[in-house]
Amino acid sequence: RINYNLYNDVGFNNNYNKSTHVDKLHIKRQQQRYFTAQSSQTIASTAAATNEKKATTMDDEYGEMTSEGSIYKHVCSRTGRSQFTLESGCVLEDAELRYQTWGRLNQTKDNVLVVCHALTGNASLHAWWGDLLGPNLPFDTSKYFVISANILGSCYGSTSPQSIHPQTGSVYGNDFPDISVQDTVRLQLKMLKSIGVRGVKCVVGGSFGGMQCVEYAAQAGTSANPWNLDGSSSPFVRSVIPIGCGAAHTGWQIAISEVQRQAIYADPLWNHGNIDPNNPPLNGLSVARQIAMVSYRTQKGYEEKFGRRTRKSSSETPTTPSLAYGSETKWEIKSYLKYQGKKFLSRFDPVTYVKLTEQMDSHDVGRNRGGKKVALSSVEIPALVLGIDSDVLYPLNEQKELVELLPQGTLGVIRSDAGHDGFLLEQDQVGRYIKDFLEKNH
Repeated sequence: RINYNLYNDVGFNNNYNKSTHVDKLHIKRQQQRYFTAQSSQTIASTAAATNEKKATTMDDEYGEMTSEGSIYKHVCSRTGRSQFTLESGCVLEDAELRYQTWGRLNQTKDNVLVVCHALTGNASLHAWWGDLLGPNLPFDTSKYFVISANILGSCYGSTSPQSIHPQTGSVYGNDFPDISVQDTVRLQLKMLKSIGVRGVKCVVGGSFGGMQCVEYAAQAGTSANPWNLDGSSSPFVRSVIPIGCGAAHTGWQIAISEVQRQAIYADPLWNHGNIDPNNPPLNGLSVARQIAMVSYRTQKGYEEKFGRRTRKSSSETPTTPSLAYGSETKWEIKSYLKYQGKKFLSRFDPVTYVKLTEQMDSHDVGRNRGGKKVALSSVEIPALVLGIDSDVLYPLNEQKELVELLPQGTLGVIRSDAGHDGFLLEQDQVGRYIKDFLEKNH
């Protein structure tokens, strides 16, 4: 097994409230990792990545990544069978979500904060927003029941391409059905109701998590929604804080997702999707991750951290200095990107990455709702929309548009040179915004 702590560049605060009723379940290895046979190749790659880490690095956005948590298994109330009908009309059997909770439900069961993770995150909120979680912190476990669920289709415990197809007995792989953001949020709402939640104070999330927040607002942020109990006229979700996203994935964002997928497809081992589990297209996945890491940051950030600096070549001597250009040049930025690509192989697989980026591209709150303006005009709850001023992937104009579309929307701006990843790295600013908003909106 890979020790993910070996690659943790940032020591997040993991002193979260451990007096929780969550049973920490460990998923079976075959279900936890689709490509179990890749382990020897991955270990070799990550060992090489450790050497690359000696290069100057940027702050990392995630801590230890695991599949721990409790399991929600969906059962259709109409048929009594474990079937979840997707937006596409396809039926996903044995649909499960892995989730974790902190704190306790109050008597009215409505002191709930839902925190949604980004593209490659998991339900372990303490691993990526740890500085915000705990008593008297923004996600105050002495006041709130905090819950985070792994996205449907992700590889950290929820049903995904790594899961066993109940009819074939083999992993789904590329046969895993297309999932939309609407599907993910609808299943999370069913999970919340199944554990007794009667109301959600706020849903918070950044990037892909922010898209889920927007979808929560559309599905459960109105008085006329199917999630209310006992004929209540109040919205089931009482507020949202979407961060670093818009009302729909734009052509710009789909293009960046697609070029990452094309990097995976270009690996001969992709084989038109007919992957050998013993020999998956890891080189393509590594390049895809490197492309993503460029889009998550900024020109200024890369220039200040790396610039044109190089590493000394092993063959370089005082009498035979290496060239400062050319294919043999050991750019610091090259070492950083190679490290990030290899590191990623220890915790993700190519098919899941393709499927999740496609799910992210599905984000369009106006689909089948008359367009985004109509879809969000009926939302009745306060919304704090946060944007990062240096974000080139989800630029600030998209958050400004979202504020205009949400009847009770307000804008907050995070000042950062970190680009899109500022929603994870600027935890002090993010935390202040969240805490102030929660205090003002009871």
